[in-house]
Amino acid sequence: MNPERRFLVAAVAAILLASPLWGASEDAPIVVRFGPPRSPVPMIYETPPPIAFSVPRYALSATERETVAACLVLEAANQGDFGMRSVMAVIRNRARNQPELFAPTVLRAKQFSAFNKLTAGRETLAHAIARAKRDAMWPAAITIVGDALGDEWQDPTDGATHYTRTGERTPWTRTLAKTGTIGGNAFYP
Repeated sequence: MNPERRFLVAAVAAILLASPLWGASEDAPIVVRFGPPRSPVPMIYETPPPIAFSVPRYALSATERETVAACLVLEAANQGDFGMRSVMAVIRNRARNQPELFAPTVLRAKQFSAFNKLTAGRETLAHAIARAKRDAMWPAAITIVGDALGDEWQDPTDGATHYTRTGERTPWTRTLAKTGTIGGNAFYP
């Protein structure tokens, strides 16, 4: 508000407050102040006590857990436990360490080649999970998903959000620096 308008508003307010209708006497002086009112006594504000609370950790549903485990098995079961942990690290990094985003991350179209039929609508999630459950690495995959929910999770990929097979040359990896190779996969930030 410009200074002229501010003065006009303050003057009108002072006149109204000083009028007999508002309970002021006719000989009371009109005082117009700009800014917050000053208190003759310094105000002492006490800091309220801290409030302690905790937010419960998100718990994956059985379907979410099986969806992520199926992705691990179908992407890297042939690379053993460490290879599946590496894929889980990529999922976790893409989901910004938020478990509620693990399943949506693996179900995004063209993100994990093992789910391309699923995300294209040519396969159901139940069928993909059933295929993964037949693999001998299924129990290990379920364990890895559980481990990824904990605070003690160690990322073997050094923060990677992408990976390809080691010998594969793709246009999108040409500009990325490799963070490492684990099993048959090369990892990228």
